[in-house]
Amino acid sequence: MEKMNLRHLLVLLAGVIVLSGCSKATKEDLWNDAVEAQKKGDYAESVEGYEKLLKEYPTSDRAPEAMYAIGTICQSHTHEPYKAIEYYRKVIAQYPSHPTAPSAAFLIGFIYNNDLKKSDSAKIAYEEFLAKFPGNPMVESAQFELKTLGKDAGQILNEQASAAPKPAGKKPRR
Repeated sequence: MEKMNLRHLLVLLAGVIVLSGCSKATKEDLWNDAVEAQKKGDYAESVEGYEKLLKEYPTSDRAPEAMYAIGTICQSHTHEPYKAIEYYRKVIAQYPSHPTAPSAAFLIGFIYNNDLKKSDSAKIAYEEFLAKFPGNPMVESAQFELKTLGKDAGQILNEQASAAPKPAGKKPRR
């Protein structure tokens, strides 16, 4: 009888160990791991973590932030502009009222203009941003970007300098 109880106990213990090793990470665990990897500069691991979060918890309240974070990493660190655009578009399409949506929309135009040098696509993206988020603080920046599409920094500076009012000459003292 004692051998039987010991055997049952060992089988039960083994089952608990196996099941605990197979437990699914929580959305917060996945989020925190991805954020930590990003802070350490391990962008591949970070993107993998955010993507895992999106796959395992697609309706999580962290989903739009994870999409935006992937876009940011791909834009600024791994230099994958098309992947950045893909994730920014997901934010806008799936979470249009999320606080990151306006920035995502603006950044699509910015990537097309500054990274990919595709003025036509940038124009469309900036116009979409202006139509969807007309009261956003970045409206003025989008309008400036539209006015300066296809121009290099030197051209823009020359135009601004020539358009600036000339200081009035000093009047003679009496």
